Amino acid sequence: MRGAKLWQRRWRFLGATALACAGCLARHPCVPSGYLPPPTQAVDFQSTGALNQSLTTPGGEKLPQPLTLPESAEPKKPAKDGKKPFELPAGIPGADVPALIPPRFTENTPLAERDKAILAAYPEVKPISATALSEITSGSQRVSLAELQQIALMSSPVVRRAQDDASAAFGAVIQAGVYPNPTVAYDSAQVPIGVNAGQQGAVISQIIKTGGKLSLAQQVAGYDYINAHVAMRRAQLDVINLVRTNYFQVLVAQKGVEINQALVSLADEVYRLQLKQLVAGEAAGYEPLQLYTQALQARNSLVQAEASFRSNWKQLLAVMGRPDLAPTNLEGRADALAPIFDPELAKARMLEEHTDVLTARNTILQAQTNLVLQRRTRVPDLQTATGLHFDNASNTTQIALSLGVTLPLFDRNQGNIWQAQGKVARANEDLLATQNNLTSQLADAFGRYESNRVIVENYRDRILPSLARAYRAMIRRYQVEPEKVGFNDIVVAQQNLATALQSYLTALGAQWQAVVDIANLAQSDELYLQPLSPKVIPGLLPDKH
Repeated sequence: MRGAKLWQRRWRFLGATALACAGCLARHPCVPSGYLPPPTQAVDFQSTGALNQSLTTPGGEKLPQPLTLPESAEPKKPAKDGKKPFELPAGIPGADVPALIPPRFTENTPLAERDKAILAAYPEVKPISATALSEITSGSQRVSLAELQQIALMSSPVVRRAQDDASAAFGAVIQAGVYPNPTVAYDSAQVPIGVNAGQQGAVISQIIKTGGKLSLAQQVAGYDYINAHVAMRRAQLDVINLVRTNYFQVLVAQKGVEINQALVSLADEVYRLQLKQLVAGEAAGYEPLQLYTQALQARNSLVQAEASFRSNWKQLLAVMGRPDLAPTNLEGRADALAPIFDPELAKARMLEEHTDVLTARNTILQAQTNLVLQRRTRVPDLQTATGLHFDNASNTTQIALSLGVTLPLFDRNQGNIWQAQGKVARANEDLLATQNNLTSQLADAFGRYESNRVIVENYRDRILPSLARAYRAMIRRYQVEPEKVGFNDIVVAQQNLATALQSYLTALGAQWQAVVDIANLAQSDELYLQPLSPKVIPGLLPDKH
């Protein structure tokens, strides 16, 4: 009877176990909550109709064409082949605008009527309104480059992310040195069939690591932790570099707004002067239109400069990690003298302190340590087991002790050793490749720096002053001897000055970008490099909490 009841209990247990397993197998997949993009709608459906519309304003009104005159007023002198000579092709924007017929005056036409007719026939240039530059620079508060860097290093999520990575890497160092856990098991030397039969007890087994493997494994993980700190420094330098880049872009864009404002005023003045000459009968009817287009082109350049100024400010605030801040006045000048770099000093500093070089050197040390670890792995660990049994038959307690090692007959870790040797060789080549790549980048940066620094110096000290003097001298002679200086000469001189100013701004931006690149490659906290000095590397262990 007792045996039958025992088998009934066993069958019930097996049935309950089977039902539980079946329930687990029949579970539906559980999808967690997350973030999904909105469903796709009809793409560019409304845009298709808008792109097929004619040239209209946002309100739906057709844009006016400039200087539209009656068709009958156009002179019609077709060539023999039926085409007008030098006729513009129809594909050129503005080619369908009727020809300009300037007002005609007699000797007795009063000046007042002439002015009125000229103003009615030719477009007016309106004064430029307040720019973004005047709105930002109107305040008295000024922020320096150093203050921007402090805000960026405290606020940038890039720096905080690198700090979190370094903190997480320390966990791998801890885990690599943790000793294996012991195993506790129930052991029955003889399966009991009857009452008070067999030997039953507990066994504790423990693997004893030999050859200093745990210390070596911890050192291997420790180099990842060191490189995480190097990466944290690299993140800081990346933020510093971005702040410098956008800082100088803002200064150059600010200088561009100032220059283009002056060019707009100059173009407007020449255009109005040409209209006065047309009133006096000293200019052709088409000449003011050329100057009018130059005034509009000067305004286009001003619009581009203002857009760059606003965009560069927003980018500067974004890389600082504070896009919520408002632009303000900056300390510094775009036309300040650039630092003088020593190529050998910059190269020595780069090869000594660049974070890529430091990472490559740490990787070599890590690979060498890992090679030692893989060779030590061939030394077998000691496997121990201690058991405590109770013999029901003899009613005695017994202690069992087992010691053993794995014989390295077939698996001597030879594959991992081979792989570790290859990683050591690769790490050494990576260091050389990194140094060569950085040297190439430094050579490119120095090439841009030296050329643009000379170009900026020539424009600032020689070209622009010479063009300004020539322009002023031409204006004075035109006022005294107008018959010896043509008005077109003044226009050409103004165009040359405007072109030189735009080239100066381009070279100025390229110069400061090269300066920032050199300082970034040299991993310098200052744009003006200081001599190399020994550095004390602080302890990397985190503070205990």
